[in-house]
Amino acid sequence: MKKYGLILLLFYGIMSFSQEKTQTDRMIEEIQQIKQNQTEMKLVWWIPTEYWEVALRENGSVTAEQLNYLKELLNDYTIIAAGNYKLDSDSGGLNFTVIDSSKKVVFYGLQGQKVTPLKESEIDNKVLIIVNQTLKPLFAQMLGKMGSGVNFFIYNNVENGKRIIDPNQTGNFKVDLNGEIFQWKLPLVSLMDEKTCPVDQQKMSGNWNFCPFHGNKL
Repeated sequence: MKKYGLILLLFYGIMSFSQEKTQTDRMIEEIQQIKQNQTEMKLVWWIPTEYWEVALRENGSVTAEQLNYLKELLNDYTIIAAGNYKLDSDSGGLNFTVIDSSKKVVFYGLQGQKVTPLKESEIDNKVLIIVNQTLKPLFAQMLGKMGSGVNFFIYNNVENGKRIIDPNQTGNFKVDLNGEIFQWKLPLVSLMDEKTCPVDQQKMSGNWNFCPFHGNKL
């Protein structure tokens, strides 16, 4: 029963919407990257455990026990979603043709080394259920043909009992999708506490040291 309850929680976390820009929105701007030209579009989405933590907490649909269970389950993995598409607007509308990305993704870790994705036999079955029975169908439901072309890649994220890639810690990693580089610089700003300008009390980004308007130290 816990398994299916978790799937429902993830569903609500993805499907929740808000009029105002939330922490989830700000986080998505950092973890999801899109590169596009006139003929091709590429999407890479790094999905850290903290994304679910923030989204589900804002949605109000999760208990502390459920959240801890989810974190224990996913913290050992780095999950990457990637899609590659050919764009065609000759017919008067924008059409997507899926370019298979299943063998065109290379993940580089914090030290710049290539990291091999885990085999299914090396992944907790509950994590496979989340990816195969929740994320894949939801992407297809929300994005149609584009979502159906998204592939998921799961990598080990634990060494000596500690997370390798932690969005709260300093570091850099990148993904090569069919020759295009997508890079993440950590820590994620969306997970930092916002700062306040002492002059006008306006909220400022957590990684700013000085107010860009008044020049004072934050």
